[in-house]
Amino acid sequence: MEVLIPFAKDKNGSLAFVDEVESGLECNCFCISCNMPLSAHKYKTNIRRDHFKHAPKVNSKDKPCEISYKRAIFWLCRNILATNTSIRLPRYIGYPNSDKSDEGVLITGEKVYEYQSKVTFNPAIESAQNEIAVLHTNDFDITLVLTLESSAYQFSSTYNQKSAIVVVDVEDFRKYVEGKVNGYRNQVESELLEKLSIKHWHFHPQQTQRFTEFYRSKNQKIQLAKKEQAQRKWEEQQQLAEETEPLYDPVYGFQQNPRYKRKPTRAFRDIIDLNPAPKQYETRWFRCGYCTNIWQSSSIDIPYSVDETPCPSCDHLIRIG
Repeated sequence: MEVLIPFAKDKNGSLAFVDEVESGLECNCFCISCNMPLSAHKYKTNIRRDHFKHAPKVNSKDKPCEISYKRAIFWLCRNILATNTSIRLPRYIGYPNSDKSDEGVLITGEKVYEYQSKVTFNPAIESAQNEIAVLHTNDFDITLVLTLESSAYQFSSTYNQKSAIVVVDVEDFRKYVEGKVNGYRNQVESELLEKLSIKHWHFHPQQTQRFTEFYRSKNQKIQLAKKEQAQRKWEEQQQLAEETEPLYDPVYGFQQNPRYKRKPTRAFRDIIDLNPAPKQYETRWFRCGYCTNIWQSSSIDIPYSVDETPCPSCDHLIRIG
């Protein structure tokens, strides 16, 4: 079954639709696939769709034309990209891990990219489900993968990491190419250049840097959280020590460390048994050997851990025996 050719190219190589040219061979148009002359067929009703058809006796049966709706879609996208200089791309949320176990990282926001009028294409073949178009911007190249089956497209593991890769699903354009409505050039151009839902990022040249910054920030947050946790634990210990009743240590006197009360060692228990703690506010008496002054003081002011104390009368240090 012969494919109804939706559009052609004129003698200047520009895109030509049926409603833009004369009928029959006077259209002076050529096939976008085999470059053979075409004739334009127009109908006044919507029963049959306007289309181009190969001129009589130019399409050899031994070498039939390979025109198809796929090739037509790719050729139309080529023409649109080559005659424009900007395209809108969606924002890109990348994931450092392939299983998306980590939170997403914003690589780039929604943006309109300006590119040079010279676009690099690869020749589409009939069996191919995709077409490659490389847009050259001032920052980096953007490789557009125009595909009819985005889920089936396999990316090479050796692609140029200096070029961004964006997959564009053009399957919806089939309704225009195979439909009965003429003049759909503007609709296709608007969707290809402006519609965000048909595009998704596969790679961005700055995503490695963004992931590095993400992990660095994440590690800093973890270290800060550890410091805050240690600070809170220390403050809780300090508060607990203030609320705990002072304990008597035969060596260091009354202590605020609660660990002796909660879990004393066996050696410490033996010391406590041999040296029972005095009353907390016990009165102690002292006599100076220099001025024979006698005075009293509480065990709080002069604890049992102190070996010497000054005489309040003559300021001489006296040893406490």
